[in-house]
Amino acid sequence: MRIKPWSCVLSVPTPSGLLYFKEQQESLAHEVRLIEILARRHPELVTEVLVTGEQGRMLMRDGGMQLSEELEVDRELWHWERALPLYAELQIDAAADADELLRAGAFDRRAAVLPAVYERLLDDVEGLARDESERLHALVPAVRRFADTRVEHAVPETINNDDFTNGSIFIRDGAYRFLDWGDSCVSHPFFTLTVSLRVVEARQGLLPGSAEIARLRDAYLEPFTRFAPLRELIPLAVEARRWGQICRAALRAENPMWEDPEVLPDLLRLMVDPELWRTWED
Repeated sequence: MRIKPWSCVLSVPTPSGLLYFKEQQESLAHEVRLIEILARRHPELVTEVLVTGEQGRMLMRDGGMQLSEELEVDRELWHWERALPLYAELQIDAAADADELLRAGAFDRRAAVLPAVYERLLDDVEGLARDESERLHALVPAVRRFADTRVEHAVPETINNDDFTNGSIFIRDGAYRFLDWGDSCVSHPFFTLTVSLRVVEARQGLLPGSAEIARLRDAYLEPFTRFAPLRELIPLAVEARRWGQICRAALRAENPMWEDPEVLPDLLRLMVDPELWRTWED
């Protein structure tokens, strides 16, 4: 079904239905352990794993139709409006397991380490022009301020599926499941919006600040109102969407064999101009 530098997925027909075998590269082999932890909280929302093996191998039950396939037929946003609050509830409940998720292999992107992660990226990246590098270094104080103010914030750090897109949401019998947890980190939960909302904007052709994106953002934030009013969460989400790009860049920096080397500089350029992706060719 899929062979990529980071994983291989095979379909396995059986008399009782279609199953899937998945094997990850070593740096992502922790996925099955993360799923086991999340399944203790919400088994109905994550991958149904039937058998596990060495090096993170797993045999999974069919998750249903990928949301990306459904969107080929119905481009409306109601699936996202339903799925995002469920994902938020999973994040909230998994916050109590943050330390265990880190021990199991989730990448550490918590506020306490985020500035160091960002500065290490700037030290190691190649391919940036001098003025681009200077503008990125100028953001270091802002990253530190964000991290300092979020350490004690009421919204807890938790699991962040750092590639939460229409490719990781599956629908079966009207219910949603969230697959592909290998890229996950423990971070501010709102970092999820960095990728998710950009994917929706790209697929739907939505402009910055659109009412549709605000509606999805608020649907996602609603479960978090148990920690703070929506009026306080919205500016936090806007800010987090920008700094969540650090997670994306760090993941690619740690796995340079996945893509063209130019991907990492481009991911960092989005720190300066979050809308730059709109000028890129598909």
